[in-house]
Amino acid sequence: MILPPFTHILARRPAETMVDGLTTQTDLGRPDLTLALQQYDAYIEALRSLNLNVTVLPAEARFPDGHFVEDAAVIFRDMAFICRSGAESRMKEGVEIARHLQHLSVVNMQGETGLVDGGDILFCADRVLIGLSHRTNREGAEQLASALRDVQVNLRVDVVEFTGVLHLKTALNELAPGVCVLAGGMQTDYDLSFTEIAQIPAEEAYAANLIPVNGTLLMAAGFPKTKELAGKYYADDMIIPLEMSEFQKMDGGLSCLSLRY
Repeated sequence: MILPPFTHILARRPAETMVDGLTTQTDLGRPDLTLALQQYDAYIEALRSLNLNVTVLPAEARFPDGHFVEDAAVIFRDMAFICRSGAESRMKEGVEIARHLQHLSVVNMQGETGLVDGGDILFCADRVLIGLSHRTNREGAEQLASALRDVQVNLRVDVVEFTGVLHLKTALNELAPGVCVLAGGMQTDYDLSFTEIAQIPAEEAYAANLIPVNGTLLMAAGFPKTKELAGKYYADDMIIPLEMSEFQKMDGGLSCLSLRY
């Protein structure tokens, strides 16, 4: 396994401005802030129930998407790589989150043209995948790959070109060691034969963004076929379904809402 068990969670409470955040979802409507905060609180409580050290930063109205903290940094062992998003309104989120990661070895991006969103970074059992998207470019991917290999020299890091979804982890995530879920909206020529692929039904594509945490699986509620699939790898009491409707409206998923390390 590349990653050790998680011990810490860093998250940020959504601000009232979250309703003005970025989204490609034009047919789901605007999020209900009250309901979004209820769903967020349930998410945080689920993580706390796993005996993790959970830190929730206060809301930051300057950053409507700032609660999607996963995009702002990539943490690998004792390194925190501070990202610069390809979304202009989110470029300064990494600088803000870095102040709360000073207990780690902080690596800042160099230059002005490299771009990375943490949602494009997938740690698998034997490699790290860096997706190229509208938010992550090749220069940024190469900077991150170099930083990761400084921590573990023999680490396999592959750059993945894809289309069809916002982030790599919108559609591709590790369900269990050696098993990845894949939603059909993503197209890629990258060879996925290194892992067993569990295909997510098209009507449940949103459920592809799930997060294993130390033997427990957090997944979006309301997706019975994906829950049945997950049941092949997890006992029923080790699967925690969480309502995510208001974050789905803003292109956000379970992994987006926390930094896990």
